[in-house]
Amino acid sequence: MKARNILAALLLMVTGLQTADAQGFRVYLSDGTELQFSLKTDSIVFDNGLNGDKVFGPFTPVNQCIVGTWYMSNYETLTFREDGTTNYMDDVTYEFMPYQGNIIFNNASGMPMNILRVYKLTDEMLVVSMLGDSSFTVLTRTKPQLLVTSITLSETFLVLQPDETKRLTTTVMPEDADNPDVKWESSDESVAEVNQNGRVTANALGTCTITCSATDGSGVKAECQVSVKQLDTMEYVDLGLPSGTLWATCNIGASSPEDYGDYFAWGETQPKDEYTWSNYKYCKGSYNTMTRYCFQSDYGYNGFTDTLTELLPEDDAATANLGNDWQMPSIDQIMELYNSEYTTTTWTTQNGKNGKLVTSKSNGKSIFLPAAGYRNNTSLNNTGNNGYYWSRSLPPNYSIYAYGPTFSSDNILWATSSRCSGYVVRPVRVLE
Repeated sequence: MKARNILAALLLMVTGLQTADAQGFRVYLSDGTELQFSLKTDSIVFDNGLNGDKVFGPFTPVNQCIVGTWYMSNYETLTFREDGTTNYMDDVTYEFMPYQGNIIFNNASGMPMNILRVYKLTDEMLVVSMLGDSSFTVLTRTKPQLLVTSITLSETFLVLQPDETKRLTTTVMPEDADNPDVKWESSDESVAEVNQNGRVTANALGTCTITCSATDGSGVKAECQVSVKQLDTMEYVDLGLPSGTLWATCNIGASSPEDYGDYFAWGETQPKDEYTWSNYKYCKGSYNTMTRYCFQSDYGYNGFTDTLTELLPEDDAATANLGNDWQMPSIDQIMELYNSEYTTTTWTTQNGKNGKLVTSKSNGKSIFLPAAGYRNNTSLNNTGNNGYYWSRSLPPNYSIYAYGPTFSSDNILWATSSRCSGYVVRPVRVLE
């Protein structure tokens, strides 16, 4: 039982100092979890620290040391050596403490409940452990500083155009940290600078890292990767869908709705000449050596998993090429788009290109999805016959595949495909 539970007893009995030889252990002192409690003078008695048979005291100095408010500053579990010492944190400076006595916890009827062994007792420090337990608790008169444990940024990846600004906000935990103040820094102010309110200003094309750090000495920090580039522009259509999703009018890299646009491997943000496992960004040359977005150890490199099942912004082709207002659609958004309750889909030809015209039943607006085919190795396949479009989602069964629904003139298939394949992307606006 930890000291947190033990110290919840209603009454306490404190023993005197025991001067007989006894094994001790080495204690490393540090700040930690806070615990506050008070010891009552009317519950203090003293024994010899061994079997409780001989009562003596009271010892006023001990009494004065114990009574009052204490705070838990550290709780640690140890492994003891045969000589009574421990190898816990061998490289630091230790203080040797002999066993001095007991703190006995009584219930409301005055019957002993638990016993803590006392290893050090001064006006400012109390070091105890449970009988038979390889742990110790350090309590001090001074309330430990409640340090920052985590900083979460509103964005971890920003795509900006030169002269564009974006403010990052923070969530600092715990909420009642003694000093929640943070400081901001840029790894390259020529690319993007940040002020102490978290406002990022893009200065020139390139990449840099914005770091937000706690100022309380905890060492906690959070980072946002910034990419400054000339972004493509994209229009969108409100089809009146229940989710409110706004669909782009063109594929990424396309100049018109019927233009095929660029092809991407899933999780990559730039088109390339060849699409194979050997050059896929998130594996080591084969399908069973995944290095990111892997929830199955069978397909991870040496059992690697990260449990990620949806693209992060920095790996989203829409975000990387169009900015933070855009992302690749989720599988749920694609299913909603093709839901016959909300839209009609018609195989048609537009400016000489075959594809699906998806029309809203609520407002009559539509988008055209060209049958752009797909890329495998160095070849382009099935153009004019099938449309292969990536989502940002992985299926629940195999990490080596991603949802890539496909359509033809007569059907729509909720397919999954190898992540190394080259598919087109129809982006959606990020929902607020």
